[in-house]
Amino acid sequence: MAGLRLEPSSLKTYLHFLPGRYTRNLVHRDEGMEIILNCWSPGVASPIHDHDGQECWFSIQRGEFLLENYPLLEGGTQPGLARLGTPVRVGPVGAGHVDFRDPGASIHRVSIAGNAPGVTLHVYAGPVARCLVFDPRRHRCASHSLRYHSIFGRPVRPSEGRVPVPMHV
Repeated sequence: MAGLRLEPSSLKTYLHFLPGRYTRNLVHRDEGMEIILNCWSPGVASPIHDHDGQECWFSIQRGEFLLENYPLLEGGTQPGLARLGTPVRVGPVGAGHVDFRDPGASIHRVSIAGNAPGVTLHVYAGPVARCLVFDPRRHRCASHSLRYHSIFGRPVRPSEGRVPVPMHV
């Protein structure tokens, strides 16, 4: 994925933005992988999160981002106690930058930098339905159910985005 920049017209079907947040737009899903296009409104950040034990690669397609990688000092493998270390900050990084998350070092936060929207392409080594979300001030983490804002290009209602999605063949 190093330096991967897709033709903008090939992403058009999956570009669904919402003011004040980022959206998760399902491109492909099968038993071995999941591809999601995230669309980021200006000033938005993800929560501090992991990837439920899955490997994850993401490529910035548009915009500039700040990445914060958090070392896990104690707990944090299931809901409850989670003590995080001082984050290592990377960026701003822009189009073509690729980031890899392995299960042993997957806790991070992604923030869009600047006043322009952004787009990131995420490839997971298996479908991810849940993740842990971390609160470093309280030294806690909680399980969070993930949802899609669009499935195979079709926007969905919030209640539809959490249901099991058929595998795309």
